[in-house]
Amino acid sequence: MKKSEERKSDTNQVANKKSALRTVGEFLREARQARNLSVEDLSSSLRIGKEQLIALESGDESALPEEVFIRAMVRRIAEKLNLDTSFILEELNKKRNNESKPSPVIKKKNTRKSRNFNPFSIVILSGTLGLLASIMLLKYIQKLQNDSINPQRSDIFLLDKKISS
Repeated sequence: MKKSEERKSDTNQVANKKSALRTVGEFLREARQARNLSVEDLSSSLRIGKEQLIALESGDESALPEEVFIRAMVRRIAEKLNLDTSFILEELNKKRNNESKPSPVIKKKNTRKSRNFNPFSIVILSGTLGLLASIMLLKYIQKLQNDSINPQRSDIFLLDKKISS
């Protein structure tokens, strides 16, 4: 029973896969023909193989390279024909969305607590540090001024010696 269901889902996926590519290919063909461009003209201007362009327009995935290259070709053709690239690529993505997705990797829980700092607390902390640095700087300047106004006794003794000699 499960095997028959898997076969049905596989055939549905293949049908959806081909139908999405075929739909996009037909859309690109209609747009090319509406602009009176031949397959040769379009393939030479984009430097895409004529056979690949024909295979893309007919939805023949077996004659096309990997999906990444198909997407790149579709994007380039759509841009050349001044089509809505995002819409066309979205249509092409339906193929990928219909495929069975592998089960996601289960992420390991982070045992560390996440620390979210409130922006207000960061402002308070930086203000406090700035205020503390300012107070220390003022104390240092005040000490320097007091030392220059009131020299120590040893300094006075040295001055007296110089004056008396």
